[in-house]
Amino acid sequence: MKITRLVSFSVLLLVTMLACSAASNIVATPTPASTPMPDSTPTPLPSPTPNVVLFAESEFVDACNMDSTADVERFVENGQFNMRVSTPLYVAWTECTKAEYTDFVMEVDATQISGPDNNAYGVIFRYGIGADEFYAFLISGDGLYALTVDGASRAEAEFLVPWTDSSAIKQGTQTNHMKISAAGSTIKYYINDQLLGEAQDARFSTGTVGFFAGTMGDGGVQVSFDNLTVSQP
Repeated sequence: MKITRLVSFSVLLLVTMLACSAASNIVATPTPASTPMPDSTPTPLPSPTPNVVLFAESEFVDACNMDSTADVERFVENGQFNMRVSTPLYVAWTECTKAEYTDFVMEVDATQISGPDNNAYGVIFRYGIGADEFYAFLISGDGLYALTVDGASRAEAEFLVPWTDSSAIKQGTQTNHMKISAAGSTIKYYINDQLLGEAQDARFSTGTVGFFAGTMGDGGVQVSFDNLTVSQP
């Protein structure tokens, strides 16, 4: 009997020990708690560097050529430079800087004050000192634009970009923001911050800038220019 009980007790003890051992083996080992990572702080992007302004004019006191004739008047009124072309089929221009610029961005606000919408007005650039020719970016009061080569030695303009219609142009007596970007032989032209296109021409590499106004069938066109800037591209 004692042997039986001893064996039974031993078996029971062995079973208990095995059970405890098995239980200890199935207890999950706790996973160490993860250390939260600090929130990453986004690196701020650098602010764009503004283009260096090479020339700026908003009052036009002694800034542009003011010579007038029976065909065209040049004058300053309300802080704006004006050109009034009286003669039909007549074009005129004026220089507004003494310095010459090679690669640059030119911007100006141009407003048709009066006269027929069938006209031409805008900016000239790369007008070499002592040269007879220049580039001209032009718009009209009826919503067209063109890029030309013109000058005193030419009987008529050479069109790099023919007169083309654009909804970006504000027609009639409204203000249009005109912009030219010239870099090497590439000329990009904008109206009211909308890129209209680009042209390639390498014949003029540097020169002054200024304004242009002209009539078509009828005379009496007056255009004003304001907030002229020339900056690095």
